[in-house]
Amino acid sequence: MRRLPVIDGHKLVGIVALADVARALPDRPVGELVDALTEK
Repeated sequence: MRRLPVIDGHKLVGIVALADVARALPDRPVGELVDALTEK
């Protein structure tokens, strides 16, 4: 999953993308996050 909806009650208020999370983390955790999210 590369995008997740952000809701407030029953209202969609935004979308969080993997890239958004990656930009907020240092390099090493980003690689670990991407690996974990793309495992099958």
